Amino acid sequence: MDTVKSKKYVYAGAGAAAVAVAAILVFFQFNAGPTVTVPNDPLAAYTLDFPYETINSDLKGQLITQGINMSKPIKLSTPGDITSHCNFLANQTKQAMIEYCTSTEIRDEHGNFLGNLNMIGSPIAPVLVIATALSDPNFENYKDIKTLFGDVMNETVCQCWAKEKPGGYATLSDMMDALRAFQLKGKQPNSTTHAVPLGGKHFEIELTTNAQGYLWKLLVAK
Repeated sequence: MDTVKSKKYVYAGAGAAAVAVAAILVFFQFNAGPTVTVPNDPLAAYTLDFPYETINSDLKGQLITQGINMSKPIKLSTPGDITSHCNFLANQTKQAMIEYCTSTEIRDEHGNFLGNLNMIGSPIAPVLVIATALSDPNFENYKDIKTLFGDVMNETVCQCWAKEKPGGYATLSDMMDALRAFQLKGKQPNSTTHAVPLGGKHFEIELTTNAQGYLWKLLVAK
């Protein structure tokens, strides 16, 4: 898989999220976006085109039809709460620009913990979506993780995978399979697709080996 590389990350506590999320070192770069300056709104140029409430509601409704349950979002907006529970960016200058965060818990049809969906940005809309999921060493819940990531992609990016075929993969499932194969064959604890363009946005999928098995992460940004 040409788009998959190995990468090490520095970990930050997820706080409200039940899964530890790696700090974003490369994928979310403010200076990688358009050079637009908006007074009193430094995040405007990077803001995604949907509000938190819409995505949380639509995704919850879609997941439940497939046997996956998503909790009501925790909403965090004070500087202390953001620092404690939504400190996902390695660059603390950029992290300090984050003003709002929502976090939800994802469980499978049997009530088993699957992962979290976190969104951070301004009070108006997010600049970064982070979906995380835990897998056991045998990937027994792999189907549910694919379902979660597929629904997140459809709701936050587009329903245009079949048309654009990012990375040359016919489906998101195919890309995840290739990333998993790469991780299992490699010697590094982390593997990543790096940023992949799709539907006018970018996404990245990461896979990390940990004590419980594997941690999957899907990142979506402008």
